[in-house]
Amino acid sequence: MTSSNLPLLSGYPLAVRAERIDAANWLDDFAGAPAPVSAALGLATYCERDLVMVRSHIPFSHFNMVLTLGCPAAVDSRAFEAIDAFYSQGGGGRHWVLVNDYSQPADLRDQLVARGYAPDGAWDRVVLQGAAADKWAPHAHGCELVTPASAQQWSDFIVHCYGMPEVIGGWLNALVGRRGWTHAIRREGGAAGGKIVMARSLYCDDEGWAWLGIDAPIPGVMAPCFEDDQSVVATLLACAAARGARAFVSDIEVPSATRDSEAYRRWGELGFSAVYRRELYVKSQQG
Repeated sequence: MTSSNLPLLSGYPLAVRAERIDAANWLDDFAGAPAPVSAALGLATYCERDLVMVRSHIPFSHFNMVLTLGCPAAVDSRAFEAIDAFYSQGGGGRHWVLVNDYSQPADLRDQLVARGYAPDGAWDRVVLQGAAADKWAPHAHGCELVTPASAQQWSDFIVHCYGMPEVIGGWLNALVGRRGWTHAIRREGGAAGGKIVMARSLYCDDEGWAWLGIDAPIPGVMAPCFEDDQSVVATLLACAAARGARAFVSDIEVPSATRDSEAYRRWGELGFSAVYRRELYVKSQQG
C-alpha cells in the first residue's frame, strides 16, 4: 500500500475512483469466500474491462449488483448483453444497477427504465481525501480490532443483526486476516469483554483508497447507533491511515435532500463530505 499523498479528485474522476474501490471491495469479498460457502450461496462475479457485477442467492441488493455501468464502464449493447447473460446464468432473479450523479450518458436512467428497470432507492456517497487524525482522535476510543480470537463473536453478531443464515458466518470469518481487510467492533459501554453493539469493516487497495462497510447495525436504518458507529469508523480510519491509506469511501443509506441529518453530521465530524447521490434501479427478471 502506498503511503504517499494522493491527488485530490472531484467530479467525474472522483466518482470513477470511488466506484472503483467499492467494486474492488466486492470482488475481493467474493473471492475470499471459502469454496463450500461460495457454492451454497451461488456467489459469482463478472469483471471485464470496466464492467463489474456480482450475483448470489442472497436476496439483498448489495450482493446482486451491477456496480460500474456508466461510471466508468461504457453503456452500449455489449454491456447490456453481458448484464442479461450474467444474471440469466444465476436464474434470472432480481438484480440492481447503480447510477450516480456523474454516470454517463446523461440518459442512462431512461435507458434502464426502457429495459424494464425501476427506481428502488438511493444512497449518498461520502468521501474523505487525506488523513484527518485530529478529527478522528476524539472518537477513536472504546473499540477493538477483530482478531482470530474474536472473529466468531464478530461474525455471529453480524449474522444475527441481519437475520442471515449461519453459512454467512463462515464467509465473514474468512475475511479476518485477509490481506487488505480490517474489522472493528465496539462493545456495550466501550468496555472490554462486553456484548458487541456495533461492527464495521474496511477494505484498502494497494493505492491507498479504502472502502468502509459491513456495518451492523446500519445506522439510521436498523438502529440509532450513530455514536457507536462513529467510534468504530474513527478506529478503522486511524488504523488504515497508519498503514498508508489516504482516501476513504462509504455510504449514507438514508439520504437527505438537505444533507443535514445526524448521519451527515457524524461523517462530517470525521472529515467526510457527501459528494454525490447513488440511485438503485432494480429488474425483477430478464426479458
